[in-house]
Amino acid sequence: MIFRKIIFTTLILITVAVEVWADAPLLRPYVLSSNVQADRVKTLIEVREALISAGFETVGEYAPDDERYVLVVTHAHLKKLAKKDLGAIFTVPLRITFTLVEGRLQVAYNNLHFLQYAYHVNGDLSFVSNLLREVLGAQTLFGANGISQSNLSNYRYSYGMEAFADFLELKQFRDHASALKRIEQNLSKSSGVLGKVFKIVIPGSNTAIFGVSIKGGSGGDQSISEAVDTALLKHTPRLPYTVVVRNGRVFALHPRFKLPLDFPDLKRTGDYSFTRIIKAPSAIEAALRTLVGTE
Repeated sequence: MIFRKIIFTTLILITVAVEVWADAPLLRPYVLSSNVQADRVKTLIEVREALISAGFETVGEYAPDDERYVLVVTHAHLKKLAKKDLGAIFTVPLRITFTLVEGRLQVAYNNLHFLQYAYHVNGDLSFVSNLLREVLGAQTLFGANGISQSNLSNYRYSYGMEAFADFLELKQFRDHASALKRIEQNLSKSSGVLGKVFKIVIPGSNTAIFGVSIKGGSGGDQSISEAVDTALLKHTPRLPYTVVVRNGRVFALHPRFKLPLDFPDLKRTGDYSFTRIIKAPSAIEAALRTLVGTE
């Protein structure tokens, strides 16, 4: 397969990346699998098949814009961790992305080692992390100059802004079934600002995870990408937004935590800065609240 040839030709880079991955004190949010001239549809099919063969489950996919495509997968090991570990819930959906940039196709995915500390995961993610590397390879890590484990575990963009545990609380329903029904109803509205990308149910637990695309406005997926995703290697694995339903409680990572975590090197002001997306957090919050609005 073409994808296996890509991995083989980058074997030396992969070996170096794996060594850095395991031992480096600085962490980065994304892993570049390959960046070559390739057909996106054919590569997507080959990657999907390889992941399924390795035990991953595909749960959704969508195109935020003409250049980006997102394949969302998960693994039984991650679901098992999420039954008891709150932080592990946010690692259950893994994004494998295909982004066209200057005639090349960037295949990238989430760095679970980064998410381990960012989301305070107590369980061991190394099994799935290693499996991803075996299937997709790891040419380099990117998305930040690097954050130490201790700083990532206590991450907040600036003083007064939210940390990991400062969730955006959307609503507490009287029971889990009522919450799921309301969200499904609102996502089914064709005129809604949100689109349903995936739904993952955690077995043995009243927990469901939704992936939602945000259409239009200053909090839209495409709008944010155009404003700050300007580096050569694109941060596409940040998409889509995750919303959790657990025992009737509906919540998400706060946008003032998640957006800076998606782009850890954002400056305070200037061309590549948080001021470029200053309206995005409130717009995202407003969009997510439509999930739990009245019938």
